[in-house]
Amino acid sequence: MAVGLAFTAGAAAQDAGSHDYDTQDARLNAVYKKLSGSLDDAGRKALREEERQWIAGRDKVCGVKPGTIVKNACTTTQTSFRADELEKRVRGAGARQTGEPAVAGDWGYRSDCNLGHAVELHIPEGAAPEGTWADGTRSMGSSGRFKGEWRDGKLYMRFCAEEAERGGYPVCPAFGDVNGYVTPEGKRLAWYRADEKYVSLERVAKGGKAPLDTTCKDEM
Repeated sequence: MAVGLAFTAGAAAQDAGSHDYDTQDARLNAVYKKLSGSLDDAGRKALREEERQWIAGRDKVCGVKPGTIVKNACTTTQTSFRADELEKRVRGAGARQTGEPAVAGDWGYRSDCNLGHAVELHIPEGAAPEGTWADGTRSMGSSGRFKGEWRDGKLYMRFCAEEAERGGYPVCPAFGDVNGYVTPEGKRLAWYRADEKYVSLERVAKGGKAPLDTTCKDEM
């Protein structure tokens, strides 16, 4: 009789654990679908790849054999954390429709050192702004458009160029994968490429020019 009771208790605990996992998994699927629906084709592709990598990481942490589904405390917790993260992105995107316009507008950088360096960035308002960029020296340069997505205070950007350039961005209207982000740093806007700061931009008045960097400290 004691064995029977123990078996019943174990089965009940297993059922409860399975229910908890199913609840978090359904929550994750719902928020993933909502976030995916707010992205364009390239954004959805990037999100799918991110999700595959997350699943592989979760299974490794939880000791789950690839391609199998295990509903235990570890997988439930990891799935809950992932749902929390995506829900934060969805809420943040909505909030930034009114919360991020402080960054909207024209930004730039100018230097006369060596061959010179000039950067221009125009960022419209919105959670997924589509703006323009220009970057070059006195001898060469390029320009085009970008598509952005706000995540955790950073505007992640995918670029296209007006003209084909070897090793450069795809020619518009085709856009490449995420190639960097901008984020406010004090009164400036820092442009990062692969998590390395590329240049710090100053706000530019409409029809004006960026202040000249006479120290060349941001010169690349």
